Amino acid sequence: MRYSYPEEVIEEVRVSNDIVDVVSEYVKLERKGKDYFGLCPFHKEKTPSFSVASGKQIYYCFGCGKGGNVIHFIMNIENIGFLDAVKLLADRARIQLPEGEDEEERRKALLRKEIIRINTDAARFFFNNLGNNEKAVSYLRKRGINDRTIKKFGIGYASEDWDSLLKHLLKKGYREPDILESGLILKSKNGGFYDRFRGRIMFPIFDLRGNVIAFGGRVLDSSQPKYMNSPETPVYNKSRNLYALNFAKNSGEKRIIVVEGYMDVISLHQNGIINTVASLGTALTESQGRLLKKYAEEVIISYDSDTAGQAATIRGLDLLDGIGCNVKVLTLPESKDPDEYIRKNGLDAFKKLADNAVSLLEYKIRVLKKQIDTNTVEGKISFLNKVASLLSRMDNNVEIEMYVKKIAKDYGISEESLFSEIAKRTKAKSAYRKVAVGRNSISKAPVEKKANMEEKKVVLDERMILALLCLDNTLYKLVKDKIGIGDFTDESNIKAAEIIFDRIESKRGIVPAELLSLLDEDAAAGFTQAINENSHCDDNKNAVLEKIRSIKQYRIKKRQEEILEILKNDKSLEEGDVERLKIELNSLVMKGKEI
Repeated sequence: MRYSYPEEVIEEVRVSNDIVDVVSEYVKLERKGKDYFGLCPFHKEKTPSFSVASGKQIYYCFGCGKGGNVIHFIMNIENIGFLDAVKLLADRARIQLPEGEDEEERRKALLRKEIIRINTDAARFFFNNLGNNEKAVSYLRKRGINDRTIKKFGIGYASEDWDSLLKHLLKKGYREPDILESGLILKSKNGGFYDRFRGRIMFPIFDLRGNVIAFGGRVLDSSQPKYMNSPETPVYNKSRNLYALNFAKNSGEKRIIVVEGYMDVISLHQNGIINTVASLGTALTESQGRLLKKYAEEVIISYDSDTAGQAATIRGLDLLDGIGCNVKVLTLPESKDPDEYIRKNGLDAFKKLADNAVSLLEYKIRVLKKQIDTNTVEGKISFLNKVASLLSRMDNNVEIEMYVKKIAKDYGISEESLFSEIAKRTKAKSAYRKVAVGRNSISKAPVEKKANMEEKKVVLDERMILALLCLDNTLYKLVKDKIGIGDFTDESNIKAAEIIFDRIESKRGIVPAELLSLLDEDAAAGFTQAINENSHCDDNKNAVLEKIRSIKQYRIKKRQEEILEILKNDKSLEEGDVERLKIELNSLVMKGKEI
């Protein structure tokens, strides 16, 4: 069984989380008629094909085919399993889930709660320590950080003592094993424990709800490592969190600026630019990208202006572009990070840079210009070939033409030659796709293709019948005498039929979104498509009868073909066998006329 909670509990969680409200936390939706539409969070697109049906409580993307109910949406958007999605939604709706019989799960849940409490008390301890260390306060003052900002971010200080935090937490009643799990202490070779963070400015890391889940620490001198972060723990995964997103998500801005360091974020926030986050010392991950897409229409990356910073920027841009974000780059001309730039040039200068941030393509072209010497013939050819490769990946013809005109003029070449190079690369990719498709299908005869298409149509017709039954349970009286569970051919359809028939027979009833919770993810997506695309019928009764008729006709035709094949090729048939097959064949012809 793929879940350990009773079906009625899962259904309570689903019903308590309106899919439009939940999806709206991740995707900007616009109402069109009864349904809502937005850009799909699961693939890159420029025209919205992602739909949410409030009445049916399902979502479906006409572009990539992903679909399901609110639980499946959370599974996909958060990249978590079914159980974790149910837990997240239960927590959102403040539903207390039964603890169940899994002792290990109960232990993990209690540990997570304990670590949050430990982190909260540790943050208070560090915050209270800050005022007692003149060197730490002086460092923050030199960086221009005021008391209000220190309080907002909970900035603190870890003393140079080996175990001051450990002693404090033990005095508060926490156990050493739990403190060790939090990542705040380390185990020594002699079996004792000591503080992980010592002699550092401390930055608490919050989740979206404001819980302290981890810490970052910065030295006050030039010693290494400059920054130290909490390890991954039961409550903290650095690839799924962004520093200060708990503040930035409420900024009211349509864009979010991504910087590298804690101090960059803090400086920008203090100057009123609160739509700023940092990537916690790691290259941007897909999970972080989806978080950014959820809260912003445009993402601006502003990393260090050195070479390593440029490499990190391009990786981040490609990742964000791949999941459909509108990404740009803010280039700092004079200094290496935003904090330095603002202190030297002022807030207005930084805002102007943000307003003039360049696109992914423009940034890549600028990087190529810096890397390649275009004063030589070889360098110019190399540069233009690489630009042609970049342009060949674009799908906006107007944008391509604008860049071709500009580059052709700048480098003294004809627009035709650059278009020609772009076309070569585009055709090469197109040809590759055709070959890849052909490899799998080249040996299949047209008859086999037709048979496969007919079989696929039967599966879809079966699914349509079941979808209509979910939408209108009263159709069951009409259906049950004409088609039974044994008449379904597809495995997922058989399972769905068993669930639907049982629910209606036992007078419990069933709705589409409820069925989806009881199917695996792929089957749920298939049924969502059937419900969303194929169930808008003016007359459900006639629609379901037509699908049953179509399935029966297919089976009769298939059996007729089997009999004819046997009669033609099986030389071992006795006279009685031949006669029986001919009688069956005539019977099938009569049945076909009666349908």
